[in-house]
Amino acid sequence: MFNEYSLISLLAALTSFFIGNFIYFRNPENSLNRVIAFFSVMVSFMAITEFAYRLVENPESALFWLKVSTLWPLIPAIMLQIALIFTNRGYLLKNKLAYPLIYGPALIFILFGFTTDLLIGPPILEYWGWTYSIPENPIIYYLFSAWTVIISLSASIMVFSYYFKTEGMDKKQALYLALGLFTPLILSLITDFIFIELSIPLPEFTQTMLTLGLIFIVYGIWRYNFPLLTPTLAAEKIISTMPNFLLLLDRKGLISKINKSIISQLGYSEKELLKESIYDIFALENKPQLEKAIKNGESFNGECTIISNTGKAVEVLINLAPIYSIIKEPTGFVIIGTDITQRKKALQEIVESELKFRSVIEQTSDGVALANHKAEIIYWNRALENITGYSKEEVTDRYLHEILYKMMTPENKELISEEQIQKIFKKAFASSKIPNKLHVEEKVIMRADGDFRDTQVTNFFLEKTNPSLFCTVVRDISDKKKAENILKNSLKEKEVMLREIHHRVKNNLQIISSLLNLQTNYVKDEEARDLFKESQNRVKSMSLIHESLYQSRDLAQVDFSIYISRLSSELFSSYGVNFNQIKLETSVEKINLDINTAIPCGLIINELLSNALKYAFPHQEGVIKINFMKKGDLYVLEVSDNGVGLPDDIDFTQTKSLGLRLVNSLVDQLDGTIHLDKTNGTCFIMEFPQLEYEPRL
Repeated sequence: MFNEYSLISLLAALTSFFIGNFIYFRNPENSLNRVIAFFSVMVSFMAITEFAYRLVENPESALFWLKVSTLWPLIPAIMLQIALIFTNRGYLLKNKLAYPLIYGPALIFILFGFTTDLLIGPPILEYWGWTYSIPENPIIYYLFSAWTVIISLSASIMVFSYYFKTEGMDKKQALYLALGLFTPLILSLITDFIFIELSIPLPEFTQTMLTLGLIFIVYGIWRYNFPLLTPTLAAEKIISTMPNFLLLLDRKGLISKINKSIISQLGYSEKELLKESIYDIFALENKPQLEKAIKNGESFNGECTIISNTGKAVEVLINLAPIYSIIKEPTGFVIIGTDITQRKKALQEIVESELKFRSVIEQTSDGVALANHKAEIIYWNRALENITGYSKEEVTDRYLHEILYKMMTPENKELISEEQIQKIFKKAFASSKIPNKLHVEEKVIMRADGDFRDTQVTNFFLEKTNPSLFCTVVRDISDKKKAENILKNSLKEKEVMLREIHHRVKNNLQIISSLLNLQTNYVKDEEARDLFKESQNRVKSMSLIHESLYQSRDLAQVDFSIYISRLSSELFSSYGVNFNQIKLETSVEKINLDINTAIPCGLIINELLSNALKYAFPHQEGVIKINFMKKGDLYVLEVSDNGVGLPDDIDFTQTKSLGLRLVNSLVDQLDGTIHLDKTNGTCFIMEFPQLEYEPRL
């Protein structure tokens, strides 16, 4: 007896079957379409078996159809194949072991289902009809359930991962596939396996939910041409978007189809032109040519005039070709027209500007040569005569490669022959493309009188001419090259001098540091000795800046990450700190500072790091941190320690300590701000911009 649940299964079967046919015939040559279509047919078949065992009246018949339904393990295997193809992993299927690994377990489970009672138990009657039960020995059933979940989740993860990695149309298609197939499958697995395991009496909804997912995919096909455009659909898209005019005619020359360009550019509506004669929209002088071609079933190419809806004449280049039937008889014609109104106007403008071109080019200081499609020189201006020493009469009608070879230096002639140059230009003229090495190049040429000139040569094709003309522009840069060489030598001398200055400043600062060190040996008072050491460290911090500058390739910038590392090592060594007891942790971005910012910043680090080493750790254990980074337009410098911290009654901005007063002064010099955080020891936070100084005269 029919019940509503069996009818749901029957409806799902019919729907899935028609969806499978629709997807297959959408593009039968595409592997993804074929596999999804096969998947749809399998869902339809499984829904039919579900309809059958819900509908029968005795357990024997129910058991037969339940046995047939054990073909279901093919479903997750097909899903995995779909995921591999869709996510561009189809190459894995070419491996000999791929299909056995995907479908082998499914066939084993099917074999168990057909021949044993280990996959499904005896049929039981529920309110929705007959259904299966868990077998008494459920090991195979649980293995099958686990395999199904693993395969389904693996395929789902592949598609969802592909979704998050892609953009545009691929992302939308991945979403439709994931939501249309994998999400319903996972949800139905939960209801079919988990609910049965928990003895919750609910009908199986796997096939129904997969059918609903397939409907979702069909919507995606309609909305986004998923899974793949067919040649017919692609042709429709091309016709609807092509800028050329397109008309399809029957054998009598009556219009049967037009594209959007006819409508948008000529102002006609589709209704106005369909079934009308083609001769009605062309100028009268074009009618004899078109009539002859259509009458004889011949092709025609040429310039014609189309009359727009407003009476405006539009110049077009048309291609009329017959469409042949299987027996080679013309069944109609296709006309493709290109609006050449602007092109003809441009050609006219070129003709009108030729005289202007000649007058301007003759006055320019750059040499200009033109060669025709045979590589023969047809123009050689006065400036090029002066640069090369060859007159217009000497080169006109000569091959361009021949003259160029004559102007090559003896050294270059040893590297390349005239025949090789000829091949390069022959290839360029054949493709109308300039090789990269010929676009713009600097080269030394030998004049007709044997003198040498430095030149900059630019080669290009004049695209608006038909056939294309080859243009060479030669600029004499001999004086420029001489000036450049003088400037380079001058800059090199200044660079050497600047490095020497930084080196000498560094040496002088080291001498001062050494003098302070010597003087310390004669000072008995401990406080005075400390002052000498602090002064010595300050001098060293400035010395390191100059040393970094003359050692770097860029004389204007200091790599501050390297500088901080060297400065901290010097200070730890100066104060005799044990690295195992007091640790230094740095987090410094790779930042380059100019000398005006680097010196005060280096002195600040010197003072704060010295203070921490001297006062923060009476027990000689702790951690000092230096962080230096850039946030937006500001640099952020943090120097902190987890030591005893500053006394609460000390205002670091008003203290008499020379070191902290110097830090405050240097922060002001940097146009920055300073903040003290006493939450965990001592942490000085400074923010300042890159200083910009006016050039010194």
